[in-house]
Amino acid sequence: MAKELLVTDVLSDKMIEAGAKLVERLDDDASNIKSALWLYFPDARNWKLILASEAVETDGPRKLYEKIQGANSNAPESEEVISLNDISVTTPKHELISMLAMMIGTGQGISGIRFTRNNINGIYIDDSYIYRSVR
Repeated sequence: MAKELLVTDVLSDKMIEAGAKLVERLDDDASNIKSALWLYFPDARNWKLILASEAVETDGPRKLYEKIQGANSNAPESEEVISLNDISVTTPKHELISMLAMMIGTGQGISGIRFTRNNINGIYIDDSYIYRSVR
């Protein structure tokens, strides 16, 4: 089984790579991920991988967490995976996710956009790394 990645208060290349690979595996599983990004929480001094899918609204968050766990289980042994403790799932209708989708549209592929120290309609984003942001 793949080993869990250490998520620190500094966004590392390993974190970026592990996030991209997880999104790819979820795409292969038809998880319909509309938004995927690392988001920094300065008060807690940590990063969370945020995944938004309409399935959270229709099936509940547990189903998506199960798909994430399955995607982690399918990772090659040599690959580091992100612990469920470092991942949050939400709906694309979440205020931050929908605002980002209006401002930054990436299409269905996997991008790499650093979005730092910005306000969107009064929502301050200290730091983020966006893989996907689709309306």
